[in-house]
Amino acid sequence: MEIAVINTLQSQFDKRQGKFSKTYLKTRQKALDYVIAHDFPGRKDEDYKYTPIDRILKKNFDFTKTVLTDRTDFDFKSSFYDLKGNHLVICNGNYLPEKSIILDDICCSLQKGSNAQFKDVFGALNIAFCEKKLNIDVPENYRSHPFFIYNFYDSQKRSVFGNPNIEIRVRTNSRIEVLEKTITQGENAVFINKNTTIHLETGASANITKIQNYPKNIFQVYNLDVNQEKESLFNSNVYSFSGGLIRNNLNINQLGEHCESHMHGLYLITGNCHVDNHTTVDHTMPNCYSNELYKGILDEQAKGVFNGKIYVRPYAQKTNAFQSNQNINLSDSASIYTKPQLEIWADDVKCSHGCTIGQLDQEALFYLRSRGIDKPAAKALILIAFAEQSLEYIPFDFVNAEIDVLIHQRLIG
Repeated sequence: MEIAVINTLQSQFDKRQGKFSKTYLKTRQKALDYVIAHDFPGRKDEDYKYTPIDRILKKNFDFTKTVLTDRTDFDFKSSFYDLKGNHLVICNGNYLPEKSIILDDICCSLQKGSNAQFKDVFGALNIAFCEKKLNIDVPENYRSHPFFIYNFYDSQKRSVFGNPNIEIRVRTNSRIEVLEKTITQGENAVFINKNTTIHLETGASANITKIQNYPKNIFQVYNLDVNQEKESLFNSNVYSFSGGLIRNNLNINQLGEHCESHMHGLYLITGNCHVDNHTTVDHTMPNCYSNELYKGILDEQAKGVFNGKIYVRPYAQKTNAFQSNQNINLSDSASIYTKPQLEIWADDVKCSHGCTIGQLDQEALFYLRSRGIDKPAAKALILIAFAEQSLEYIPFDFVNAEIDVLIHQRLIG
């Protein structure tokens, strides 16, 4: 890592030591030392072979000219969804309870800093610089209100480096729906290094939906780790439309019997947008199920990456695991790299994976045109039908409609 960046990170860290509790200082310094000793991953790292974050960040983001603050002139409430629920504000990476609307006080709390274990440079960065972590502790048998998490970033004066950290624990037999959305203002570069951890206890369920429709100055690495106990249910919905760089890491650990996991994603990108989805599902116990479907439509110079891994451990008999990645490439300049993987150590399982990369179905296009539909409209109908299959598990009708509008705007104009 460059000397100027090292000095800046250490200086920003030292200025904020007074805000960190003494309990975390040692862990934080250890995390920062790890960051300084390592650089961001590049093409030589297998998991980042097609997403060289070191080059992308060095080209677009200057750590020596960043601000780490939650001060801003955002009118937060004007961006809230008009629906009863817990509306939680994260600004420039820090949770702001005073700006949030919380209906269930028992569920949401502020923790200064994070002492989580880090696995890579991004996890270490988050531990070193996350000042106000959001903890959501959902009590047993909870069914009351959804959680809307708004991520605000203000880069009007300087570039922003945000490290939001969210930990959600869903207690026995509870059910929650979570919607995450990012709102930005300003044209300076924003680097979002986000960590979310979800713990699902016995019989609990969580449905998390993320809308990623960013300006070109937004660069994001999002790590989502999910731990499922027996008979729990997890749904993930990720919709990516624009941004400079979007890297989504989803890691699911099925730790009990009869767990169920659904992962749906859509990346509908154009221009120079780069979207990379890495998923891992680890089946460690018998009688579990996972289903994964990611779809991509790419145009102009857009780049998409998908790498899905499924592990079935020796004790995980009777596992059903399915994975599919389907892509339509509309331009000779666009590119997609896809790599589905299965590693199975059990013998009584049903598992499959597959990927497709192609252009528009010419037979379907000919059929629609033979029915009097002009070529642009026929093309749009095919692409819309292809994209909207991924909307099945969205728990909010108004969000389904919002994403449907984004799909139509992108494909029809």
